Amino acid sequence: MTTKNNMLRQKNKKILLIALVLSFISCGITSGQNHKFSEAPRNIAPVDAPFEMPVFERPVFPDQTFDIRDFGARQKNNNNHKSTDAIHRAIDAATTAGGGKVLIPRGNWLTGPIHLKSNINLHLEEGASLYFSEDKEDYLPVVKHRYEGVETYNYSSLIYAKNIENVAITGKGILEGQGEHWLKWGTVQPRATATKVPLSRRKNFGKGAGKEGMRPSFVVFWKSKNIFIEGITLRESPMWNIHLIYSSHIVVRDITINSVESHNGDGIVLDSSSDALLEYNHLSTGDDAIVLKSGFNEEGLEINIPTENVVIRNYYAYDVRTGSGGVVFGSETSGGIRNIYVHDALFEKCDRGIRFKTARGRGNITENIIISDVQMKNIRYEAINFNTAYTGAGVGPSPLVRNIEIRNVKIDGVPNAIVLNGLPEKWIENIYMENISAINAKEGIRLGRVKNLVMKDIYVESEARAMIADDVYEVTFENVELKDRAAGKPFLLMGRYSGAIVAPDFSDENVDFEKGAEKNMLVKDLPSADW
Repeated sequence: MTTKNNMLRQKNKKILLIALVLSFISCGITSGQNHKFSEAPRNIAPVDAPFEMPVFERPVFPDQTFDIRDFGARQKNNNNHKSTDAIHRAIDAATTAGGGKVLIPRGNWLTGPIHLKSNINLHLEEGASLYFSEDKEDYLPVVKHRYEGVETYNYSSLIYAKNIENVAITGKGILEGQGEHWLKWGTVQPRATATKVPLSRRKNFGKGAGKEGMRPSFVVFWKSKNIFIEGITLRESPMWNIHLIYSSHIVVRDITINSVESHNGDGIVLDSSSDALLEYNHLSTGDDAIVLKSGFNEEGLEINIPTENVVIRNYYAYDVRTGSGGVVFGSETSGGIRNIYVHDALFEKCDRGIRFKTARGRGNITENIIISDVQMKNIRYEAINFNTAYTGAGVGPSPLVRNIEIRNVKIDGVPNAIVLNGLPEKWIENIYMENISAINAKEGIRLGRVKNLVMKDIYVESEARAMIADDVYEVTFENVELKDRAAGKPFLLMGRYSGAIVAPDFSDENVDFEKGAEKNMLVKDLPSADW
């Protein structure tokens, strides 16, 4: 390394540090509703993704309105009158007439589950609150569902749509799930045995097999297409909020979800679904804010339908609880997840920020994911987390996570800034991280069983060791600044399988070597030819 190159690198590092600090001060990490994602524009902006996406437009329905009051609906008031039948009569009349708007007008209405049909826009007028019954018998007969990655027959979701197209839920009204009575049931998921046999022979899995205690999701679309959800607020979900299963051509925009008291209260779940745009959503959830899934273990591998071609942009996640994150991939990944573009997001007071989780038994591949321009404030666990051993040892085919790009991320306040944890038999591979800064971190970066990793323009300021790498291979660190308050060296390299590490910014004075790692594993000069 020449003296000139050394001086140039030091200058670049200082410029990067100054730029990052100024970015935090001037741009800041905003909080509450005072951020650029507060209001969604009327028009859907074109989607610019690094893979092919359809054109998304507002849906068109026949210009006719079916007011539920004209079909016998009365407000709930003090007599808890249920308008379930009136709502379904309005839906049937609209269907017979070729479709249109089914209007839930201003006021308080009580209903059992609503089953949608094609060419229907269920519209909640501003000031309308639609409460869902607390009588579990109202949610029978059972319907086909996918419960945490496994098909089952269970209580109907609160709003259910199966095999339909050109359907919408819109308006400024509120869906009140009244989910507390469901939450007395815990998470019942005997999935490991259920998924080994066909649905027709499953015992003790879902209400249809005689198993009590499995909560329904709030809104479910099953094998449907051309779905549009906009403007509504969902509160107190029994379980997952918006769950899209085997569906396609989806737009979910400008919705608000508050399910922080719901265990498993995931916000928007794309489950073996494709061609989706999620934008301008505001999510405070009792589990993952936005999560992509594709089936569990043997059954998911057999069905083999990926979640793919998804753009998630301009959204805010606040107070996401129960160990989950602002955007999450998995843990049910058996159908594969690919071609996902996430950009322009703010995560505040969430348990995690960006999270990949899967495990042995899932198999398949999570790949071709791009995440950029994300701000995080006061994250409770890890800001960026990859874990392919999510549920422990497990059995069955190992999953592969590869070809992930994460750029332009600001982190302020976190116990662990970046954690990547691969399986011994299948490492995480082809990961590119650029322009990531973490300040006020307790621990910095921890890498385990990762290969083909590039970290460029990275700044970490932590209390404990800034970076620990254990079994990493073919790794390039370029313009990486590590600062910690620990007494030792900021970088610890370990692992008998570590090697081929290009680290021009690190010297023997700031690297410890343990457990099979040797000094010759580090190469200080970048390749000069095509870098």
